[in-house]
Amino acid sequence: MKRIAYILLAVLLVQGSALFGAEIRVLKFVKTKKEEVCLGDIVQGKGLNPAWSKIVLAHITSPGSTLEIPAGYIKARLRLKGVPVDKIKIELPDVVKIEREGIRITKKDLEAIARRCIRKNNPWGSRLKILKVKATKDLVLPKGRLSYSCQMIGSPVGNFSVPVIFRVDGEIVNRTWVMASTRLVTPVVVARYPIRRGEIITKDKLRIIKKDITGLPGGMFFSKDLLVGKRAKTNIGIGRVIYKSMVEIPPVIKRGQRVLIVAESDTLKVTAPGVAKEDGRIGELIKVQNLLSKKVVIGKVVDAQTVKVRF
Repeated sequence: MKRIAYILLAVLLVQGSALFGAEIRVLKFVKTKKEEVCLGDIVQGKGLNPAWSKIVLAHITSPGSTLEIPAGYIKARLRLKGVPVDKIKIELPDVVKIEREGIRITKKDLEAIARRCIRKNNPWGSRLKILKVKATKDLVLPKGRLSYSCQMIGSPVGNFSVPVIFRVDGEIVNRTWVMASTRLVTPVVVARYPIRRGEIITKDKLRIIKKDITGLPGGMFFSKDLLVGKRAKTNIGIGRVIYKSMVEIPPVIKRGQRVLIVAESDTLKVTAPGVAKEDGRIGELIKVQNLLSKKVVIGKVVDAQTVKVRF
């Protein structure tokens, strides 16, 4: 029992010395990286009770901003948390000014980032001209290890926004957009002569011209070779830009054509003569009639003479 009493006495003596011998010196001006400001952040020196040091005094939500806390508020906050302010020595200025440190990203910084992003996502090379890049305001981000990324969708032609995502210590802290405007002049394929609907396009029907395609819809052709052999779905006038929606791959099998129907498994292959009931391109499913059984089945076009059906 005596031993227990000695231990309790020792604890009381330690607590008493910590209470009545405590000395807190609060700084007049403090810089912090954190949003949450605790007593331990504004006290100079060591030896502060660890429980007291964690008492939250205020929050500074915006990096780069400052907050002024009156001495009376600090004392009231400490009393609320059970700190015997009247029994300890505390050196406290009339007002404590706290500044949350930040990293300033200027409009010029943002514009430079956007330009790099556009160049990185530019498949056109020197044919794409950047006319304007404009950021609306500076950013102030939390202090820490800074990184950024751009996630552009589509081709950077015309008027668009460049999305920039900032991370500090791996966490996303800001998403912003920078306005940009570009101009693209590039060779495109146009009709040299009128092309009628249903006509198979040959190389002599085409020519290439340089054209400002900024603001034009996508799907145009930049090489004659990609158009040759396709069939016009509509009439195409002289000098008109040719789009993918205006042409199609002609069918290799036409309705009424005799075809070979093939059905096979790993061990067996069966063939039969047939007749196509509709046009078909390679890879398409079409109806064919088996001339032996007179049944109409659906098969995939393999080539200009063959349709494969399920076994």
